[in-house]
Amino acid sequence: MKFTLFLILSGFLLPVKYSRAQLTAKTAGNAFLITRMAEIYHVEPRPVNRDFSSDLFSLTIKALDPDKIYFSGDDLDQLAAYRFTLDQELLNKKEGFLHVLISLYTQRIHQTDSLLDLFSKKAIALNSADTYTIAEDTVFAGNEMQRKTKLYKLFRRNVLGNMADADDDSLKGALNTDSLETTARKKVTHAFRRDIQQMLQSNDGLPGFVCNAWCESVASCFDPHTEFFSLAKKEEFQGELGDKQMQFGFSLNEGREGTEIARLKPGSPAYKSGQIHEGDAILALQWEGKEEVDVSDGSPSEVNALISGDHPKNLTLTLKKTDGSIRKVTLQREKAVLDDDNSKVRSFILKGEHSIGFISLPAFYTDWESGSNGSNGCADDVAKEILKLKKENIEGLILDLRYNGGGSMSEAVALAGIFIDAGAVGMVKDKDGKVFTLKDVNRGAVYEGPLLLLVNGFSASAAEMLAGTLQDYHRALIVGSPTYGKATAQIVLPLDTLLDENHMDRMKSADNFIKITIDRLFRVNGSSAQETGVIPDIPLRDFTDTRSEREKTMAFALRNVKTDPNKYYHPYPVLPVESLKAFARAFSDTCTYLKSYSRWLDELQLIQVPKDERLSLSAVRNEQDQMKRFLAERANAIQTISLPFEIRWNTYEKIRMRSDDDLRNTNEELTGVLLKDPGLLLGYQLSTRMLQK
Repeated sequence: MKFTLFLILSGFLLPVKYSRAQLTAKTAGNAFLITRMAEIYHVEPRPVNRDFSSDLFSLTIKALDPDKIYFSGDDLDQLAAYRFTLDQELLNKKEGFLHVLISLYTQRIHQTDSLLDLFSKKAIALNSADTYTIAEDTVFAGNEMQRKTKLYKLFRRNVLGNMADADDDSLKGALNTDSLETTARKKVTHAFRRDIQQMLQSNDGLPGFVCNAWCESVASCFDPHTEFFSLAKKEEFQGELGDKQMQFGFSLNEGREGTEIARLKPGSPAYKSGQIHEGDAILALQWEGKEEVDVSDGSPSEVNALISGDHPKNLTLTLKKTDGSIRKVTLQREKAVLDDDNSKVRSFILKGEHSIGFISLPAFYTDWESGSNGSNGCADDVAKEILKLKKENIEGLILDLRYNGGGSMSEAVALAGIFIDAGAVGMVKDKDGKVFTLKDVNRGAVYEGPLLLLVNGFSASAAEMLAGTLQDYHRALIVGSPTYGKATAQIVLPLDTLLDENHMDRMKSADNFIKITIDRLFRVNGSSAQETGVIPDIPLRDFTDTRSEREKTMAFALRNVKTDPNKYYHPYPVLPVESLKAFARAFSDTCTYLKSYSRWLDELQLIQVPKDERLSLSAVRNEQDQMKRFLAERANAIQTISLPFEIRWNTYEKIRMRSDDDLRNTNEELTGVLLKDPGLLLGYQLSTRMLQK
């Protein structure tokens, strides 16, 4: 059965909806439905057996305690009685493990909160021979006493790091050390407690948090991209891949008073309130019906994390205004409809000896509400940007897919059609082994000139499909690092085994959903990017090469397989890849900036190697100073770069920037980043070289 849905390549008392018994019964039912939905729809459903049980046990513990600070080895021994019987719990809708898990986790969370209270009241030792070891960081403490010791070491490490991060060097003098330690200790305590408070504020409190983690872990046992969604999480997910996101309309940065409002989006709830202004410091957050959370000393990333996720629509901000007054403002999250003028796509011209167009595409977003006939997706936006660039008489085009995590498969198919005449652009294989060809059915191409794609290790899914297609057709030169390696497709369905094509209205009324992997994706030549990624024609290292995250490192990732190539695709003439590769190698070997960038990546990789950490202020400061010198050297290298082009915005964008200060600031910031971009430099050089062939 094929659905007409988008395939995705990509101690507090709180109000509760259910009693503990109702909650665990509902969770057991949902977990069972996840296994049944996987059996029916998953492209390679795994059996729910003893091995599944053991994997589920490990995933659940990791979901609840990723930093290994709440549970001890003794706790895991207690829970291990269920390790190989969770399959029976699932298939028979039993709740025994959930009851034990909720009780033990609740106990440990409250004990941790009590320990933090003790830690917060006593000054830490600033210089000692103690170390926080790799072993301590990667394994659970053996018993409750050892857990307490580990937690305190982690607390001390964070306090010392906070002190070393102080921006004002005058605070580091001996006379100010005590006050600096007191401030850092308070800040770290609040950070730990915000994590706990966020769990406690989940729907149905801490038991609800545990139950949600259980269902998410059940789904993840089938593959990394099969996920359990609440209604709010499903809306957030679709918003990230669509042109209508639920948002309040403000961004954050670090200010003198803590986390401050950096920018308001015109027309957004925050903007329309008339009570929020740039520079306002955020002191507290409170979701409707929940406890207030103190964020006065929280970082922008912490505050963003608290705002994101599964929450009600109404949020009250406690703000400290620039005049020192305190004000509470309640906002209702709304769908932000982004019109064509505020598309996620950006284009400009690299103007040097030749004019090369550049288009940045951060995601394969789509118009979920209009369906496949919508005209607000990324393919349509890219086509519009190409038409703007053509008016600027570009001679070549660079499409940037770096850090593009994918999105709608239909948009990827449409986007491929912008660059090829017509034909197959990929293939999908379902659980029954049936192969379906994805085709560009529209004759003609929007852009037929020289084309270069930039990719890296975080280019995934739909981005890999497009890169692989254009590589197989010899239509584009692929430059960068091997891509992420995800070649599977997912759909979002209501958690309901009775679903069929005539009951899709359940998508509007369901409380819970499942994003489930239903197809494998293949290139037109029969190969797959699964695990291996798309291998660029021209290698160029970047930041993602210092990270280990790839599809092949994910638990339960599907293995790479091949299928028969499509017989009806007709590639363009072969590109002079070898000569371009030789040119890129010679240029990289002689370009001072690219050589320094490569050395910087080597050093960054070494710095990130885990090691034992001394718990003394002097040692932590030395580490911080080393990192600052490292970053300063990088900044100095950037300042000396001499580019053979300047960045010019297209005429249409220039007109918009005259009347839109927010857009002008955004574009100026982006220009500053791109002027330091090694990929842009090599991409321009290769594009101009392609013009000579």
